[in-house]
Amino acid sequence: MADNYIKHLKPRKNGRYHQGVIDPKHTKKYYSEKMNEPIIYRSGLELQFIQYCENNPKVAKWASEPIEIKYFNRLKNKEARYYPDYIIEDASGTRVIVEIKPGNQCKKPDATDSMWLKEAYVVNMDKWSAAKHFAEEHNMKFIVVTEKFFE
Repeated sequence: MADNYIKHLKPRKNGRYHQGVIDPKHTKKYYSEKMNEPIIYRSGLELQFIQYCENNPKVAKWASEPIEIKYFNRLKNKEARYYPDYIIEDASGTRVIVEIKPGNQCKKPDATDSMWLKEAYVVNMDKWSAAKHFAEEHNMKFIVVTEKFFE
């Protein structure tokens, strides 16, 4: 697990998304090399996913933003760092890298969509391509979880 700067980005109280902090001592399945660091969720979907991990008997353990993946950002034309939201592991040791995103950021935007959404889509595709490659190299899987996962 990488010692990454994203763990130092605290939740915003008046942000666009529901964000908060969970004390790892209040979890059953969370694992981290630094168990004294708080778990930061950056959206209501992420909190929902944490609850899913904690309550699903098929999930043996989970980690929050545990790895750094380098990728090429086409918009900035340079290498960048990506910290996927979670890694989950089942009882057999199968590990899955999980990214949580609203569904509208996962589909190709059309001409009427905002520039922000168009750019977010390009960056997401760059990140996820690198994450899939990383997962394959490390005998893992990569998935993107949207609100449809919880329906």
